[in-house]
Amino acid sequence: MGGEALRIVSVGESTIDHYLDLHQEFIGGISLNFAVNAKRCGSETSSLVSRIGDDHGQRILARLQQEGVDSSHISVRTGATARQNIVLSQNGERIFPAGGYNPGPLESYRLNDSDIHFIQQHNVLMSCLFQQIQPLFVQLTSVPFNGWRVADFLDLSDYGKKCTEMEKLSDQLTIAFVSGDQELMESLRPLSRSTACLIVITSGAAGSVALVKGEPVFQPSLKVTNIVDSTGCGDAFQAAFTVSYWREGDVCRALECGSQQAARVLQHYGAIA
Repeated sequence: MGGEALRIVSVGESTIDHYLDLHQEFIGGISLNFAVNAKRCGSETSSLVSRIGDDHGQRILARLQQEGVDSSHISVRTGATARQNIVLSQNGERIFPAGGYNPGPLESYRLNDSDIHFIQQHNVLMSCLFQQIQPLFVQLTSVPFNGWRVADFLDLSDYGKKCTEMEKLSDQLTIAFVSGDQELMESLRPLSRSTACLIVITSGAAGSVALVKGEPVFQPSLKVTNIVDSTGCGDAFQAAFTVSYWREGDVCRALECGSQQAARVLQHYGAIA
């Protein structure tokens, strides 16, 4: 922390986001979005470990090079990259149609020894938990790692809104992100009191809150007049929060930085456009 160079590695998902109503495709994916935004927010090193198809492989790798993200441990397989269908509502909120996600090469993706060694050269490890790539997340929990572990639990919808996985892993984690409301925040306060893990709940237009030993620290969302597309806002928030919290150790400042980066993403189509 502080003066130490920040070396973030984001492990997991890269996708092609297909906007059904716009008839356009954008590069995206939770882990890719986080890695790009971490670099934009000042991480000295930001790396992505993932697997993509050769249909969009060169396009994705070229964009990551442009963004300054290390893609040396992205493997390219014959076939289609993971794909997420998206529909936008009138207020820019993204909707994921049922059955609109195809994990493609991520479904069977596991880390090899070279990937694990590469990950261990960083001091912040970011991973995400959702059903389609759960085996990869489980593998990561057993990888020895001396730095910060940060995890995105999404909105827990794949797990019946239960926080079991977060509870099991909380002692490993430095930061746990989850999307939810006031009710979820209240349900997580006992866990927050019992662990050193910083729990951060994002609530879209309702802002965000960090639980520090059970005590909530609130941050309102920033006013944005030109709302276009909420895709990737949460990933941008998490990246900016993590970079700021590493640098300064100030929860309030990190929440503010997260909100600022999310507001920037909200104003264009595509998560990293």
